[in-house]
Amino acid sequence: MAPRDRREMQTSRQALPALGIAAACLAAVLAHVGSLAAPFFADDWLFLDQVRFRSLPQVLASPDPLGNFFRPLGRQVWFWLLARVGGESPIAFHVANLMCLVVAIYLLALLVRRAAGEQAAVVAAGFMALHYAADVPVLWVSGSQELLSLALALGALVLYQRGRRAPAAAAYFCALLAKEVVLLAPLAAIALDRSGGEWSGAGLRLRARRAWPLGVAALVWLALAIGVMAPRGALAAGTTLTPWGPPATLLLLARVVLALEWPSGAWPFARWASPGGLGLFAIACATLGVLVGMGGRTRARPRKPVPDPAEGLRAGLVWALAGAIPVALVAPVWSGYYFLFALAGVALALGSLAALKRWSGAVAATIVAVAGLASSQARGLEEFATAPSAWSAQSHVNRFYLERGMRMITRAVADLRRQAPAPAPRTTFFFGGLPQFASFQVADGPLVRGVYRDSSLRSYYLSELTRERLERGPWAVFFFDMETGRLVDRTSQPSVFMSIAAGHILSDRLEAAEAALEAAGAHGEYDRSRVYLAALVARARGDSTRSLELLEKAGHHLGRDGSGAIATARRQLAAGDTLAAVVTLQDARDASVLDPRLHGLLADILLSSSITAPAGEIEAFAARVLAPDSPEAWRRWAMVLAGENRQRQSFAAFDRYFALRPAAALDDTAAVLTREIQRRMLPGGDLTHRAIADEMRR
Repeated sequence: MAPRDRREMQTSRQALPALGIAAACLAAVLAHVGSLAAPFFADDWLFLDQVRFRSLPQVLASPDPLGNFFRPLGRQVWFWLLARVGGESPIAFHVANLMCLVVAIYLLALLVRRAAGEQAAVVAAGFMALHYAADVPVLWVSGSQELLSLALALGALVLYQRGRRAPAAAAYFCALLAKEVVLLAPLAAIALDRSGGEWSGAGLRLRARRAWPLGVAALVWLALAIGVMAPRGALAAGTTLTPWGPPATLLLLARVVLALEWPSGAWPFARWASPGGLGLFAIACATLGVLVGMGGRTRARPRKPVPDPAEGLRAGLVWALAGAIPVALVAPVWSGYYFLFALAGVALALGSLAALKRWSGAVAATIVAVAGLASSQARGLEEFATAPSAWSAQSHVNRFYLERGMRMITRAVADLRRQAPAPAPRTTFFFGGLPQFASFQVADGPLVRGVYRDSSLRSYYLSELTRERLERGPWAVFFFDMETGRLVDRTSQPSVFMSIAAGHILSDRLEAAEAALEAAGAHGEYDRSRVYLAALVARARGDSTRSLELLEKAGHHLGRDGSGAIATARRQLAAGDTLAAVVTLQDARDASVLDPRLHGLLADILLSSSITAPAGEIEAFAARVLAPDSPEAWRRWAMVLAGENRQRQSFAAFDRYFALRPAAALDDTAAVLTREIQRRMLPGGDLTHRAIADEMRR
């Protein structure tokens, strides 16, 4: 072979690792390209609301909308910049997030190449490109915090690895301003420092001294964070360090690395989730990239220092631990994406191991392919943890969690625009029945202000209804219909505020119920029944004097003994004349409205029919209010709440019943079973997970 031909072949083989890294970047794009069409969700609306119509200095001077962490670069600066560049288009944000991930993969490859060689870099890039931990940050616009922090931290490590310590400290400082999860990145820098001495006591001390610019950057960031957050009382908000936090975090790191998340009642990987066409293409692309890249060889003029896979393996393990340790502070609400920075260290360790053990291209490609398929199973999980736990089988926020909420957001925004195309300035929206997971309503209405680009609009849950909010301007009331999954305008419905008041009573929000009843009066709704209900609410809130005044205003006499009417009604029921019994009890209620037994019997009759059940619920509430120490009244009320899917309130009412009548725990099987069902339907319960799965099957 001619010398020129040999040189060309050598150059070609030297280019193969670069092709492998490029294939990994392409695989990341393929794996996440579907996220580009996702809408804004939850926190996104808060950050957009903060930056809209404001200059950057004004934004930075204003409090963080969430108030839980100090992340001005990942939140305020990022949203301010991209909102202006992209016109508040979610596509612009998602493209930027995906670009951050691709840049991070490339920077990781540069870092691993210098630490352990080019083949190691190809394996690390392929592993990182396919991992499901990147799903949430790319799919969710607010994931910019995670991805920007990762890219900047990797940039800092690349710079530090090349001896540029001051620029590395600047990049590290910026990474902390994006998200503090990279706080222990200096440990990774020390482990990667090949010019600071060996892994002996003296060598490590020398390495640590050389890292002083990173330490200064960390101290400056910490001082800024304390200075900004402490006066607001938000320092360490949302963090919980328990004795189980650190060991749980190490186990979680291992689980996330292996993509070990599984549905309730099943083993990991027991239920196959198809990666889909693009997913398989991404896996094939990364796998082929590893296969091709491992066929290349290091260039003739090696870098100094020479890559040492053993050093790279050690550094990768240190890095993985350093990235995982901060997660211990939020272990009870963990999610896979929390470990993204730690996974970069794992990728370094995996690539170094491949180089150290001299894996063939086929072996390395197989491992990356298997890791990609494992990630596709975690990615396809149609379940998420619904209660805080460091030992949950699933992440608390994953792709399924986001896509479920985003589907509802998309439909609800379309319904809002269709039914209220141009709301008047200062309109206040009230929303009822919205699932919490959708995060459609947060704070005082950043979503409606974003939809209509009107800073005068406000929105609240119906549970937050007050006189002041009703009086600030026009108002609109929307209910979420669980059956159809649509948002329905009920502003013009004649009984809208009475319905709202009844819902607040069931949810034990009596102050909001009182405000709704006042609004119902201004709206001209059912005057006599409204006053009657207002009297019951006043008594439940401890204002007996006002309650009696309202009962008299509603035309009721304040009698306390309806024994005769109760006996008559029972005889009528025994004879099968339910209607007559209801009439008897209703007439007697006007004369003896303070007899709880009368209300209780009337409630039992009315609750037996779906048509009269709403009136029966009010009577059950009356019986409970008038006889707060009656076990029977609390049992009835607990059953009413269970029927209305008020699990928390029903569970509490059953507890009150069992406290008043301890023997019920032994002889009231129906109450015991119903209470247990309510417990299982609370967040974290197995029935909650089953309901989510059933919802997806529908």
